[in-house]
Amino acid sequence: YYITNNLRQIMMSDPGKDNNYGSITDPILSPSPADDMTETELSEMADTAANTDPLKGSNNLPEEMELNKVYETIGVGTSQGIFWTISFLIAYSDYAELTLIALIMPYLRCEWDLTETFEATITITIFFIYAISALIFGKVSDIYGRKRVMSVTIVILVITAVGAALATNKYIFLVWRSIAGACIGANFATVVVYSTEFSPTSHKSVGPLISLMGSYVSMFLVNIVGYFAINALGWRWVIIIITIPIIPGWILLMIMPETPRYLCVSGKNEAALKAVRLMAKLNKASLPENLEVFCHQNKQLGSFKMILGSGSEHRKPAVLLSIMYFCNIFIETAVLVFLPLAFISQFCGGESGAPERDRCQPLSQSDLWKLSGSAFGSLAGCMAAYFVAKCLGRLKPTRGSNILQIITFGLMFKCFNDTYLFGVATVIKIINAFICMMIWFIIPESFPTMIRNTATGMINSSGKLGAVLGTAMVYLLFYASPVAVVICFVVISAITCICSFLLTKETQDVALMDT
Repeated sequence: YYITNNLRQIMMSDPGKDNNYGSITDPILSPSPADDMTETELSEMADTAANTDPLKGSNNLPEEMELNKVYETIGVGTSQGIFWTISFLIAYSDYAELTLIALIMPYLRCEWDLTETFEATITITIFFIYAISALIFGKVSDIYGRKRVMSVTIVILVITAVGAALATNKYIFLVWRSIAGACIGANFATVVVYSTEFSPTSHKSVGPLISLMGSYVSMFLVNIVGYFAINALGWRWVIIIITIPIIPGWILLMIMPETPRYLCVSGKNEAALKAVRLMAKLNKASLPENLEVFCHQNKQLGSFKMILGSGSEHRKPAVLLSIMYFCNIFIETAVLVFLPLAFISQFCGGESGAPERDRCQPLSQSDLWKLSGSAFGSLAGCMAAYFVAKCLGRLKPTRGSNILQIITFGLMFKCFNDTYLFGVATVIKIINAFICMMIWFIIPESFPTMIRNTATGMINSSGKLGAVLGTAMVYLLFYASPVAVVICFVVISAITCICSFLLTKETQDVALMDT
């Protein structure tokens, strides 16, 4: 500290002119003030020098800190709780729509005299638009931000719910639900990634768990609401009631900032710093006053070329995960549509051959209770996956559960009664939710932040194409040959099983390594 200040004053002085620090021509400087200092005073001087800019006197230098280190300093607390609540409520809307359509379809069939073809058209159109939306808005949210995309689509989603509830005919209903499908596709493709971007590495896996739990809780709640309300209030009120939980999610989303990791990777370090300071305040943690955050930046945000380009290391996992998620959602949606049809038509225990179609028979209270129970099985599978992944990793449990799923579908070839079908379907839902949770752990781990949402949108899009084909398969085949539906289940399960074994590279760490 003494020498640098000496040199500064010497350089500012005239050559050859004597001063208190000696002469630039004098090889011997005057005695240092440090000669008369105690050891304690010297130590304090050294500490001061460490935080001093020699050219600016005593101003402190900015303290740079990598974003994940900032998260570790902040800790896990209120701020993450708010972000996770937002993720839960937004993800809730995804499977709520899947379940809602299956639940109200018998009532729409009766009220508007729907044919099998138009029933399939409603569901297929919604999911196809969902798939396109997920593909597009995955890239859009990588470029323009997670918060901006979701804040707009949630508002539109609420409007479409009211519009669908007031629909006077099947065509108006189809238009409103198609717009809703686009909004949900954008939301779910974004929210899973959003849920991983505000926590330290050790807690990143909580985000996908919370998001998928929101999806499966919605399946359970939709059926519970249906159990108590659909026969009493009608399907229109059920649509309104089911949409309400996403509104507080939007309010919290508007209050909280964009995720610091997205801001930092986008080069918006000042905005990222403001966001982490707010998080620290909510968590009652302290950060250095002169803090500057940094993380790896890349200008190619949302580049599909980085994922699928020639020689890309991300191409193989992207393709395999897309196929696995396609098969996973194919099964999830097909089972969701299959169960109400099977209960209404008395598929189990009846005479052999195609079941009879009752044009205006609603679901009984007993049927609604069975659907709620099977949805609870999905929630149980989701929770189990989180704890298994912590202990055993991702790939081995995924492969084992795929094999078990094939075996379980084989039990559906002989259906004795509705209770038996309910039991088998619940086990399938547990296994399928387990696999889905594992996939959502693997996806954020497999891609860097700058293309994470683009890749997620692409994979999620493939899943909704699976929903399109799964729904079409059930509606078109069930009344012709229910056994053919079960055969399709087995074949699709085998495909996802093969892909899980081809996905040979385990993710970097079971705790979601910071990419």
